[in-house]
Amino acid sequence: MNDRKTLIFCDFDGTVAKKDIGYNFFYHFSEGKNMELIPHWKAGQLTSRDCLLQEAAMVRAGPEEIYNFLDLFEIDPGFPGFVELCRKNDIEPIILSDGFDFYINHVLRKYHLAHLPLYCNIGRLENKSIKVEFPYENHTCPRCGNCKGERMAEIRSRMEVPYRTVFIGDGLSDICAIEETDLLFAKKDLERYCLENNIPYNKYRDFDDVARQLLADGHLKE
Repeated sequence: MNDRKTLIFCDFDGTVAKKDIGYNFFYHFSEGKNMELIPHWKAGQLTSRDCLLQEAAMVRAGPEEIYNFLDLFEIDPGFPGFVELCRKNDIEPIILSDGFDFYINHVLRKYHLAHLPLYCNIGRLENKSIKVEFPYENHTCPRCGNCKGERMAEIRSRMEVPYRTVFIGDGLSDICAIEETDLLFAKKDLERYCLENNIPYNKYRDFDDVARQLLADGHLKE
């Protein structure tokens, strides 16, 4: 077992959650109109903040309808066991998301995981609309709503001793986390980005894969 302590960061949409809930949510409640924005965001022509504000403005639904829709989504079946393994190693996984608290917290509560640290944007459900707030200031990142790389750097800077960082993600909103990551797990769009840019990463399908790799490398113990 390596004596150096470990910080584990996880993306939410498509990583902790089996599907990208934010994408599906806005697609459903905008009747697909949000699809016009996505290519501009992927091309870097639209910031996450501008994209999220425009998507939120398309929603006309109350809390009951919204939460009924969110009840359709599930998390990675291996994630609760992964959290328990981390707990045995005195580690609490930290969730970083450029999505919204109202759906992340709702899904985590369903699985009794709402105690996990969470850094994300805020979406307040008011009068059949969503009021968007960005509680974290990005000092250098012009792209993200909640820059995962900057949050990781801030958390790391508060530690009294050096930590190894692990990041687990799947999408383009995870790119900023790469520079702050010692050990990267990637799939889907994040994996393609790593391949295109010759960035070292560990391939995974689910949290069972992540657990096996961290155990094999000695970063976690049974």
